[in-house]
Amino acid sequence: MSEASKASVVDRAAVPVWDWPVRVVHWALVICLVGLVATGLRKGDAMAVHMRLGEVLLALVLFRILWGFAGSGNARFASFLRGPRAAARYVRSRLKPPHEIHATHNPVGGWMVVALLVAMLAQATLGLYANDDVFWDGPLARTVAKETSDLLSSIHRRLAWVVVALAAVHVLAVFVYLVAFRENLIRPMIVGSKRLPAGFGTPEAARASSAKAIALMILCGALVGWIVRQTPAAG
Repeated sequence: MSEASKASVVDRAAVPVWDWPVRVVHWALVICLVGLVATGLRKGDAMAVHMRLGEVLLALVLFRILWGFAGSGNARFASFLRGPRAAARYVRSRLKPPHEIHATHNPVGGWMVVALLVAMLAQATLGLYANDDVFWDGPLARTVAKETSDLLSSIHRRLAWVVVALAAVHVLAVFVYLVAFRENLIRPMIVGSKRLPAGFGTPEAARASSAKAIALMILCGALVGWIVRQTPAAG
């Protein structure tokens, strides 16, 4: 739950902030992105793996978007997305202490998460229609005209660097927080808990329904599987 305070607090305790679906999907997306960049640069036979990773990433992104509306309190977009005034106020607090405290994403980080999800969703969707003009076609490339597939392929190649840039900014911000503010944002995404002052965050907001999460994961995987099987027969 996004809460802010300008009080200087020393005593802190570990409070659950991220449910297990958020953490699992976060690190799975990291692995997929690294694999997609590596296979995309290598091309050739690596494109078979590239396409499979793209399908996995699409399912993960769809799940995280749905989980942003149906997940635990802290996982929901409504808990951490704030307007431009809140973002500006947060930036000012970082430049001139005392710093605002947030249990989960701060007002700027929240919008970075949305930007990454939107960019990855667009990139994975474009990849379904892309081709490399030699050996490999996306699973839906034959459902559109060749000229359309070529255009979407061009956008797909360029948007890849936008995704990489957003991910790089995200990683850089995490290390800036670690070094400059002595705030470890990596550990909470691994163990689920974060050291917070009294009154910040509640364990209930990080509790997730495992049954709901697993059902949504299966649904997203099945949906992507169905989409990629829509390739028309050759001939």
